[in-house]
Amino acid sequence: MHKDESGLSIERPDYPARTVPQHVQEQAIATTETLLHHIGFDDGCFNAEYMWDEQREVLRLIEVNTRISQSHSVLFALVDGRSNHRVAVDVALGRRPSMPEDRGDLDVAARYRITHDDDAVVRSVPDAGDIEGVEQRWPGTRIALKVEPGDRLSRLLHRDSYRYLLADVYVGAPDVDALAERIEDIERRLPFDLEPVDDERSA
Repeated sequence: MHKDESGLSIERPDYPARTVPQHVQEQAIATTETLLHHIGFDDGCFNAEYMWDEQREVLRLIEVNTRISQSHSVLFALVDGRSNHRVAVDVALGRRPSMPEDRGDLDVAARYRITHDDDAVVRSVPDAGDIEGVEQRWPGTRIALKVEPGDRLSRLLHRDSYRYLLADVYVGAPDVDALAERIEDIERRLPFDLEPVDDERSA
């Protein structure tokens, strides 16, 4: 997961996690395996989240969710050619699950969030033509708008306390550098008209 320029918010998760050293990934896998065996968890899907302190070389377990991470499914499909839902199906049918590696159309994928820092009223959002243009320009891209014209950002449900979500973008690319370029291009092509909210209106 990459932080934004402020270093306070997660901007996007990349898959596969090529920016995380292999020995750190192996430690996370081993720790998760030990924990799940200890608690007797078996025959089910899960995802584990860690915080890695790169400078101190410390890995901390945040949580283990005993379910599929829905936001990862598109990323697996883009890179591996198969959604992690197939793993759940294999488990349910009593088959040993396996994920094909690097059989998709792209080498790296991300879930990128378009956000806004300050409260505002949404005056307009990207139209169907804007979205279709992006999806045609970058095949495999999926865009989910999270706001509509007339919305007041601070009154929306399921939002962060420090930023406002405008759209989720799933995008893949041949490499990490190309991924960053595509994200920048996509953000330019998705126009949001946001009217700032002054103090009197906030009251």
